[in-house]
Amino acid sequence: MELNEKDYAYWLFNVEGVGNASTDKLLCSGLSCKDVYQMSSKELTKLLSRKKAESIEKSRYSWDFEAEKKKLEAKGVRFVSRIDPEFPEKLKNIPGAPFAIYVKGALPDPAIPSVSIVGARMCSEYGRYMARQFGRGLALAGVQVISGMARGIDGIAQGAAIEAGGKSFGIMGCGVDICYPPENKVIYDALLRNGGAISEYPPGMEPQARFFPMRNRIISALSDVLLVVEARQKSGTSITVDTALEQGREVLAVPGRVTDRLSDGCNYLISQGAGVAISVEDVLDRLWSIKGEGKPTQPTESVLENPEKDTDDEMEVNKELTLEEKILEIVDIIPVSTSYIAEELFKKGENLSMPALMTTLMDMTGCGKIAQNGAYYRRIA
Repeated sequence: MELNEKDYAYWLFNVEGVGNASTDKLLCSGLSCKDVYQMSSKELTKLLSRKKAESIEKSRYSWDFEAEKKKLEAKGVRFVSRIDPEFPEKLKNIPGAPFAIYVKGALPDPAIPSVSIVGARMCSEYGRYMARQFGRGLALAGVQVISGMARGIDGIAQGAAIEAGGKSFGIMGCGVDICYPPENKVIYDALLRNGGAISEYPPGMEPQARFFPMRNRIISALSDVLLVVEARQKSGTSITVDTALEQGREVLAVPGRVTDRLSDGCNYLISQGAGVAISVEDVLDRLWSIKGEGKPTQPTESVLENPEKDTDDEMEVNKELTLEEKILEIVDIIPVSTSYIAEELFKKGENLSMPALMTTLMDMTGCGKIAQNGAYYRRIA
């Protein structure tokens, strides 16, 4: 087969023991990837250690250009290096910039604003609810949502964005042909149709703990704003925050109760000067101020902040609410007491006896409309 610079770049990226720093050193000296392939061992040792030079020389005899190219094509994966016009501009000048990435699906559109949504894997009901609110609201506003497709906040936000008809991109800590975690298979498949999966690790590479901190710099780099929904003060999310600040990205955090350990990270970030994100509107305001543009036409605030409310049918808005609908308006994702529900219902014209109210609450709990925590009830996000 006739080889081009992209073929040589794919070979160089896969030479064992030659990472981004060594590749940068070679290419910044004025060499092309083809030049590196053709260099003698003696010439290579002037720029790299003997061990790395030997690794490059050895790989020339083991690398099958045509076979490796067919492997990528069979898996529907693209190799995009820094010399490729398609390579994201946002990734080029960050500390520790990757020489290349693998892509399954599409890359984020550089002309469209992007927000990374990250947070705790073991999130609370509050965190789940806010992740859905922001993921859906930003997608409705035409913003691309980027995250790590991890359990908890990441996957929930990305799933909500796709459900709203938006685009989302998952930065993987494994090969882009592997769905991790497995329980996010539905989200992974949807990402490939409405966005893409991106990784600097080759197809077939299984997830490893050491890969995830590294991939976080790509999550933050591809975004204009990093939004932390819920996180402990010392967690993997803090690594993403650090890389975002190092890259000059804007960081926003969703506040939580000071007694909630899962909100420690967000509350700490706010105390240190991070922007406060109470609503989707807060994120959009910061995003458009960064872009220096006027706000685009977007859904009304009622749609963004109450995504499950049907605002298209005016008859629904004016319809008399049922008892259960009134209760659903009262309960929050933070548990409220039975007496509080009774008082609020009285204000809405419902004068129920306590036994009647308890019967209704039990029925709603059994149907999965609300959840019970002792003598308290909360909405299911």
